[in-house]
Amino acid sequence: MNIKEQVIQNLKNWLAKTKVISYDERIPLNCWDKELKDLRNGTVKEVYIVSFKTKSTTIEYNEKGEVISFFEGMYCFAYFDAETLEFLYIMKKAGYIEVDGSY
Repeated sequence: MNIKEQVIQNLKNWLAKTKVISYDERIPLNCWDKELKDLRNGTVKEVYIVSFKTKSTTIEYNEKGEVISFFEGMYCFAYFDAETLEFLYIMKKAGYIEVDGSY
């Protein structure tokens, strides 16, 4: 298993264990190449970033059974330390999810 596959597997394991956020399994998790990034704590570090999309939510139907409203899932980005492969946090449109599952 290469490093990118390890990082993706680490994220899948964390998602399954914490059940804090779910991802759309029809859209593959994508691990980007290692890159130097400014982290939210102000440090600069080499990281791997895994992008994924949450499951679609809230489908509303009219009286005829036709879909009238559909909210797509949002893209999220999981950050991993490139040196240790330690999971750092998930960045999403509405903020961050910590390793412990808190927002």
